[in-house]
Amino acid sequence: MTSSRDSDVLVRSETAQSFFGWLDYDERDAQRMREVFAAFDDKDTVDSLGLGVIRDSISDQLFPGISTIQTRARYFLFVPWVCQILEAERVSPPRFAARLRELEVALIESLRQVEGPNRGVIGYRARKRLTRLPSTVYWNGLGTFGIRRLGLSTAEYRSFVVRYGDLRASVQVDDDGELITGQPRMWDQLPPAPEGFPDQPISLRLTQEEAEYLAGRFMTARPESMIAELARDLTIDRGAPMPWEVQLPGVPPRLAEVLRHAQNFSELMEGAQALYNLLLARRAEQVLGHDHSDLIEELAGELVEWATTMSARRTELATWMASEEFWFLIERATRVPTPTRRFVLAWSEIALNRPDAVAEDADAALLVTERERRLKGKLARLTEPRALENWNGDPFSVGQMTFRWANARQILDDLDDFEEP
Repeated sequence: MTSSRDSDVLVRSETAQSFFGWLDYDERDAQRMREVFAAFDDKDTVDSLGLGVIRDSISDQLFPGISTIQTRARYFLFVPWVCQILEAERVSPPRFAARLRELEVALIESLRQVEGPNRGVIGYRARKRLTRLPSTVYWNGLGTFGIRRLGLSTAEYRSFVVRYGDLRASVQVDDDGELITGQPRMWDQLPPAPEGFPDQPISLRLTQEEAEYLAGRFMTARPESMIAELARDLTIDRGAPMPWEVQLPGVPPRLAEVLRHAQNFSELMEGAQALYNLLLARRAEQVLGHDHSDLIEELAGELVEWATTMSARRTELATWMASEEFWFLIERATRVPTPTRRFVLAWSEIALNRPDAVAEDADAALLVTERERRLKGKLARLTEPRALENWNGDPFSVGQMTFRWANARQILDDLDDFEEP
């Protein structure tokens, strides 16, 4: 379950507040930037070693349309329902942003009448001060799943509303729901919004019609993904902590391949992140005089467990890393910078040849330290005392990468827990 902290992050400056508005450039880039900024408030997603480009490529193949800042499934309908109100009102460009905020704040208040805190209501505590609106959080996912039919940026959508207004009454569709007129069609054939939306009390729980609609979108739009497989059969046990541990019957070969690469990369790089945290704790003791003995002991124990995994799987992981299959998979979606690839390969050599010694290995420490320094410059905690002073003592990105599994699982749980008609 996503906490209200994750849902209600407030941007603390006017510059950042304007940044998180309706962004005018490519929506995939906009979404990634929102997730980068959200990561500053979530230590489980902070990318200290610059591995996010690989992590996100895998995540996009397993759980496309899902992001770490999404909370609940019904927002995939809340947002288009709000937009349809804007279209019906034919809101002018100068009024667009303000009216959008009015409607989304009204939705927050309606949800608060039914849902309590820590239930995934975006803006539960921030209320009208919320800067990261659900429409920005879900815009990319709506396009990924074909709920949003046109590939418009949010800025282009403003112009669309003024030009076409409310299309619902005039659009004609065939028996399959496909457009047969010459007019553009912004939204798929959606389940109807509840009466009085968004001003009347409403819950995050889907109706059966809504759950079936979203499951159909996940399966149709991204049929080879893991979210599609799980939406196809909601009886599959989703309790496993890692996506590759879910028992998928008859898993498609391509999905099996992605899961294998996800597991290998996650297990291999867990040690690098644990070592980063260990070095950070040690440096804080040495430079700042802080007592982090408990954390150091905990992280050293994590590295011992990780080394056991590495030793048990050394042959398999070495063969896997020597192959180009992994890089081919990643670069289906994005280009991996050369320094990032070099870091992964260098870490792999250390991890697979001497995993038991990593905690005290000077070469491993230098590799991780230099990686952070090159990525962050004066913000690198391992080399810059002033940056180190800003560390609050909590480790970053503890454990293995799960590739948005927690968020995807919540969305799937929502599909499986609809209101009976």
